[in-house]
Amino acid sequence: MHGIVLAGSFAWSDSRLDRLRARPLLPVALQPLISYTFRWLQQSGVEDAVVCLNQASRSVRAAVEGDGHGLRLAVHEDLLPRGPAGCARDAGLASDADTFVIADSCAIPTVDLADVLVTHRASGAIATVVVEREQPREWSHRPSVPSGMFVFERRALELVPEKGFQDIKENLIPRLYQAGEHVAAHVARVRTIRVRNAKTYVDANYMTLAGMLQRGVVPRDFVLSGDALIHKSAQVDPGSRILGPVLVGPDCRIMPRATVVGPSVLGAGTAVAFDAVLSRSLAWESCVVGPRSVVDGCVLADNVVVESNAHLCGEIRVPAPRTVILPRTRAERTRTRSPFGLWPRPETR
Repeated sequence: MHGIVLAGSFAWSDSRLDRLRARPLLPVALQPLISYTFRWLQQSGVEDAVVCLNQASRSVRAAVEGDGHGLRLAVHEDLLPRGPAGCARDAGLASDADTFVIADSCAIPTVDLADVLVTHRASGAIATVVVEREQPREWSHRPSVPSGMFVFERRALELVPEKGFQDIKENLIPRLYQAGEHVAAHVARVRTIRVRNAKTYVDANYMTLAGMLQRGVVPRDFVLSGDALIHKSAQVDPGSRILGPVLVGPDCRIMPRATVVGPSVLGAGTAVAFDAVLSRSLAWESCVVGPRSVVDGCVLADNVVVESNAHLCGEIRVPAPRTVILPRTRAERTRTRSPFGLWPRPETR
């Protein structure tokens, strides 16, 4: 059995997150989103997996080659593009495996893979689609929707054309039906946490943090303090307040009279200054929330500095570009300081 992790990225037209990081690498509860899929495969008994990338997700390669969470990982890059089924076919047939577990890197699997495999083997199907029940709506009559996880036999991937864009749901599954093959469905009991846009990214952090606290999961080098998981290296002033589920990363600083309201996640090196309020927000690494500022329902990317007395609500903040305005005249250049010291004086002859 072999794992195939689909990690191709596609831009969100309405989100600034695309400019910062490939979607599989977005931090969820201080861990890259793709790492949850790796752990799910490894804990389910899968030992080998291949990660399918495209041009927009090349940065994922360095991350996955450094830590596969116990998996023997290979990387396959789609240059054409070939689509999910095309990538799975090209990557899977390069191995000698007979059965493939295909998972979306932008989802946090919650289904028990052992149960899925029991359904798959008992049905004798060429493919099994993990589906989830959906609340009926007036405009939709679909009782269930695919969760982004599949089990395919090798001969299913052999039916994928060698060229062209090939999708799993729109191309491969109909082709299997047309070939007279049996496709089974496994209904998941718990909905998969999927990251589709900025809102679901925030929700994924909140749900993951809530699940950790509910199950009593305390990561290594963290301590549980009330409803907060705090890294041992973090400095939390006794005069500060932490309310609700909060995850405080390494080397964070929460200063006197600062308030952090959950659900919130503070990345490594983030500081919340005195009299500041950080509420229902995600702060990536090395952020600073200035004195007397209020941040509510926001995402702060790496190295964002929120100025003193600011009020942010529902924003995605990225670091401000560092610009240097050059003096226009030679006389101005001789007496103007730059962020790096004095501008050089013009040479005299």
